[in-house]
Amino acid sequence: MCTQAVKRINNTWYLMKTRDPVSWMRYGDEIKLFDSPTDRYKKLIIQNPVPYEDGYYGGINARGVAFVSTFVRTSEDQVSYIRKPYIRLILDAATAKEAVEIIKSFNPKIGGNMFVADPVECYGIEATAKDYFVEKVEDESVKANHFCNLPARNINFDNDPEFEVWSKTHEERAKELVMGIKNLEDCEKLLSDRANSETKRAICTTPDEAKVYTYSAFVFDTANKVVRYAQGCPS
Repeated sequence: MCTQAVKRINNTWYLMKTRDPVSWMRYGDEIKLFDSPTDRYKKLIIQNPVPYEDGYYGGINARGVAFVSTFVRTSEDQVSYIRKPYIRLILDAATAKEAVEIIKSFNPKIGGNMFVADPVECYGIEATAKDYFVEKVEDESVKANHFCNLPARNINFDNDPEFEVWSKTHEERAKELVMGIKNLEDCEKLLSDRANSETKRAICTTPDEAKVYTYSAFVFDTANKVVRYAQGCPS
């Protein structure tokens, strides 16, 4: 359960994401540098701190190619983007367009709502076990835990109707906020937004409000190759 957005301003792409871990994901995370002979480019990845477990959550490389995603389960055989080594392989790309081709080459396909960008271009991807929908983002975009283009439905909505309301409420609020982003600090304000907290549907949810709450959040600045990262309530 995550909220993510992208914004083009000041000659850079900002990619931002909250991390609201569900029960099968580890709450703790860390930023790790990968710079081995097997890595085409040096890269920073937000990851599970336990090296023998799955869990890559987003990252940026030395070329300014950045990736964020959130899982949208549409079938039982769907593979999550968090599985190793997917994000590490994606960040071998020199450009966002090359990253899209790397993602499309995976077999089996990885599922979810994704954004990938370099300092110039950004792409949004919706992915199931069978299909990819790819669109070039011109100025800004938002994704939560449902698809807006592919007809596939998040099967977890059937067991938890509140989750569907939660996802669409987050998307609607993030769309309002992303239009007003002028700088990196505005990205942080989006990620720490507390509107709708009275119904436990704020973009930044606290442990007192929900079992699935916002553990961390991060922003990637592609042109300047900067990462802003916060744990707890990102404010």
